[in-house]
Amino acid sequence: MENLWTTNPKKSRSQQLSQEGRSAQCKLAGNLHFKIVFVPIEQLKPHEKGSPLYLELLKNEILKDGVLKYPIIADEKSLVILDGMHRWLALQSLGYEKIPVLFVNALENPKIRIGSRRVHRYIDNSNKHITAKEVISAGLSGSLMPPRTTRHFFPFLKPPRIDCPLDSLGKSVPKDVSKYLVEASSEECRKVIKSWLEEISEELDFLKKRIEEVEKEKEEFLARIKNLNNNNFS
Repeated sequence: MENLWTTNPKKSRSQQLSQEGRSAQCKLAGNLHFKIVFVPIEQLKPHEKGSPLYLELLKNEILKDGVLKYPIIADEKSLVILDGMHRWLALQSLGYEKIPVLFVNALENPKIRIGSRRVHRYIDNSNKHITAKEVISAGLSGSLMPPRTTRHFFPFLKPPRIDCPLDSLGKSVPKDVSKYLVEASSEECRKVIKSWLEEISEELDFLKKRIEEVEKEKEEFLARIKNLNNNNFS
């Protein structure tokens, strides 16, 4: 594995770029401490299957952009992919040799949680709980879970945007990734995409409702302060 960069708030951006060499090919984002490395793409392991339609949509986007916007996230010990399965598939099918990876410790970091829907970042209303051990086991055994079985939640909302140029990832022969894809008709794939959009809407509805609740709590708190001040000066 080749070190791409470490973002460190104690160093200036120019210091980071000069010390990390190949990091000059990608942008740094934010002041969080992230270690991202180039990893040979075949060393990584998925834990669930992918959607053929979404893969094609993502491949077109990546080729149009000419960059990989975000690193994938994988477990540092097992090399099982936790987030970014379709990006990994896209680069493989396009013939790229390496991929930027942000490594985490899935089994030992209590701040990494797993749900089955996006809204589980905020509330856990599911009867079935998926463990990190099950995810790692699926990746190592090759007995992949169905598409979008898991949603991983990390101690950050999103990994840093890196805009890594595709020409820095090495080019080889495109790989056949069909064994990692679910067998589904075009109509079935469209239904899956629609369900993903509905899941995003569910999260937005939850957040809107939560904002309304917090705003109401703030108004009630301010009213108590006002009453307290009036009583003190009456």
